Amino acid sequence: MRTMILAGTLAALPAIAPAQNTGSMSINEWKEWAQLGVHQPETEDWDAIREAAKEEGALTVYASSSSISAVAEDFMKLYPEIEVSAFDLGSEKTIEKLMREHQAELYNVDVVTTGGAAQMVYELLPQDSIVNYVPRYLADDIPEDLQQPLLTQMVEATVLFYNTETYPDGPPISNIWELTEPEWSKRVGMKSPLGSLTTLALIANLVEHGDAFDAAYESHTGKPLEYSDGIDNGAYEFFHRLIGNDLVIYNSGSKLAAASGLSGQEAPPITFSSMHYINKNDSDGYKNGILYDIEPSGVFAYSTYTSIAGRAPHPNAAKLFVAFQMGSDELTADTTIQGALREGENLELLEGMGPYFKVGTFSPRNDVPTPDGAEVWPKVNKFWGTPAFQRDNVALVADFWVYETSQ
Repeated sequence: MRTMILAGTLAALPAIAPAQNTGSMSINEWKEWAQLGVHQPETEDWDAIREAAKEEGALTVYASSSSISAVAEDFMKLYPEIEVSAFDLGSEKTIEKLMREHQAELYNVDVVTTGGAAQMVYELLPQDSIVNYVPRYLADDIPEDLQQPLLTQMVEATVLFYNTETYPDGPPISNIWELTEPEWSKRVGMKSPLGSLTTLALIANLVEHGDAFDAAYESHTGKPLEYSDGIDNGAYEFFHRLIGNDLVIYNSGSKLAAASGLSGQEAPPITFSSMHYINKNDSDGYKNGILYDIEPSGVFAYSTYTSIAGRAPHPNAAKLFVAFQMGSDELTADTTIQGALREGENLELLEGMGPYFKVGTFSPRNDVPTPDGAEVWPKVNKFWGTPAFQRDNVALVADFWVYETSQ
């Protein structure tokens, strides 16, 4: 079997013919037929689910991660009877494509995996465009807030990178407000929140912790923070000053990681980067380090969710794929993982966790091992944003950004 991995514009994506005309069902009829929502059995028969999934024989996935190709390939290694069509769309296009199709009463997709808490939790979930599905055997091993109202497939983080070659004695700053000072003019980088749901959520996360930014400013300067006209939040004031200090905007995460991490720099920038790019130190020779110990925080965590699409035509294959993404039930916190992650026994244990089993992408399960090099992760001071705050503030964040960058 082959895996179709397509990236590009929405118009370039082909329609996938569903195996079942689920559009003729009401959403409640479909949930009963698929045994989802209130119809999910208290004890699931996984032998029956696997056999039904093989009978369905196909699966379509929309995702925001380029690693979905590897997950799909690994799924087919264990389930060659099921042909997977996986589309790497990015966060915004994943949500946009699903909404357009459902508005047109086209029910082609089975699994939706993406970030964007405000849209996923408060738009798609209430209108049954997606349905939360937590395999029963995982319910005791995932914190409640990471399985409800939507299942977290993995925990990721935006962090601050600095260049360890230029600064071999340790981080060049200890307080985030230092980035607004003249020394760091044109030496701080990030992506724009306009066009990046991850960056939009990042800024909303910081705004939600505005009081911590006030406290960090006073700790750094010895005096209370004074807001600029029209600003009433410490994080908004931070970004106001950061933009005024000639913040540099990059159009991709990989370019951000390269900007801070390339060897041979005299004055490298500090960048707001996805934590998983730390792995390019090994693959590309970068010199990035993470500012773990910085006031008020240098680690901004968020969930990437996985769900079953409403009226999915292959619900059993969808259940199997969701469970596969979460890893085998044979995993324990003491499991030793060595060697190739996507082959042999490691494939059977990690399953769909294999492509993500590295620093920067973490399972929500509390009964799985930690990737090598990530031992500090459980102890790190992390800022988490809540879906409710994002729902109520992402539009305000976008408006703030447009105003500030147009001055």
